[in-house]
Amino acid sequence: MESEETSAVDKTALQILASSVGQILGEHSKIHQFVKLAAERPTGINVDRAKRTFDSLPVYQRKRVAETAEGQAHKHKTSMTMSGILGRLGGDAKPRATPRTVTPPPGPGVKIMTPPTVGRPKDGAAAPAKKKSVKEVVWK
Repeated sequence: MESEETSAVDKTALQILASSVGQILGEHSKIHQFVKLAAERPTGINVDRAKRTFDSLPVYQRKRVAETAEGQAHKHKTSMTMSGILGRLGGDAKPRATPRTVTPPPGPGVKIMTPPTVGRPKDGAAAPAKKKSVKEVVWK
């Protein structure tokens, strides 16, 4: 018996093929209907029927379908790769806002003490470069 990963790849391939056949031959063609059925329910009978009807097409039509399917497969692979990369980088698509606290300004004659921070530039020195978020790096 085939593994789930193999059958998922076959199902995706059949869906891409069905879409390509529909674009080239039309959504109501017999061949499109058979390939679409094989993609939805990939039983041995459905896949065999789709294969036989697709193989009966003239060579020039099979080549046009193959070119269309190849383009769609490339787009599918690219989108899957990008979603995998984004999933590994951060998981969240939207950055979370951090709550801010607002303190009222002090009255006259009150000296404000600021705690020293590590990495604060000395007078006249340039400020450190701002780190870019994952979203800025990936989408630019």
